[in-house]
Amino acid sequence: MDIALGAQLIDSLRIGLILLDHRGQVVSWNGWMKRHSGLTLADVAGRRLEELFPEVSGSRLESSISDTLRFKLSAMLAPSLNPSLLPLYHRPGDRQRDQRMQQLIYVSPLRHEHCACLIQIHDMTAALRRERRLRAQSNQLIETSYQDALTGVGNRRRFDQDLAQRFRQAKDKKRPIAMLMIDVDSFKAYNDHFGHQGGDACLIRVAQTLRDVLRRDGDRVSRYGGEEFALLLSDADLTAACAVAERLRLAVEQLALPHPAARSIGRVSVSIGIAAMIPTDEQLCYILVAQADLALYTAKDAGRNRCMWYDAESGIARPLPDSALAGLHSK
Repeated sequence: MDIALGAQLIDSLRIGLILLDHRGQVVSWNGWMKRHSGLTLADVAGRRLEELFPEVSGSRLESSISDTLRFKLSAMLAPSLNPSLLPLYHRPGDRQRDQRMQQLIYVSPLRHEHCACLIQIHDMTAALRRERRLRAQSNQLIETSYQDALTGVGNRRRFDQDLAQRFRQAKDKKRPIAMLMIDVDSFKAYNDHFGHQGGDACLIRVAQTLRDVLRRDGDRVSRYGGEEFALLLSDADLTAACAVAERLRLAVEQLALPHPAARSIGRVSVSIGIAAMIPTDEQLCYILVAQADLALYTAKDAGRNRCMWYDAESGIARPLPDSALAGLHSK
């Protein structure tokens, strides 16, 4: 092939090509490298990359070039593990902001009298940007699939996954886990009085209130079904769970949403069932759900707008201990 034609073809490639001699000095530097580095072959010929770009010193690229020159080994440097090894830019303005292109670099040995190492540089910026965008969209889609469409809190699928994961963690670490089962009192009557739109608005307000009252990162309310909500509390014993439950009950009551069918207080309220345990190897996670559910319906039968906790020793639900109520009603 004609030498001039070969040089023209190399300069027209859409990747960077660098040839190094046996001492690691630049022999060839194509047009792509000139455009994106701002350096011509005359600027770089006879110099080592670490002289041109001090940040190459001590990098994976420097060690890969050394291995190629000494042992004839090849290497691939992915942008995820070796971000922006060389100061290469798409536009002059990117250089001022130091927004380097993301680079995939191949280092290969050559058996030639004057050339010992070939470096190929691929611009991966657009591909990585597209990958990040797709990952963000995927994460958003997954998050949406775990969200209740009406209230915006977690849905039943979210709760089931949290339950399996957190119960297993509590079992492995021998730490307590608690569950609150929360039900909007006399919701059918509320729905009948205000209509489905009014009922939906009520559920949204209650869900937002429950979510806003939570204080710990990781505590998450999920809509269990209909007008029922569920909350798992990792690393929380019975006393802590009862205190959270009463705080939630008071917060909903203090919304003062009118409820003509609730003759006792005339406003929307919730009943809450509480269960807590340190799981053993023999126990399944749904035992916790069953215990909280039993405590909830005991609270409903006892007059609603109250919290009850499941006593595992007796197998019955009981009113909250004074330690859980201390200081709450005075706030």
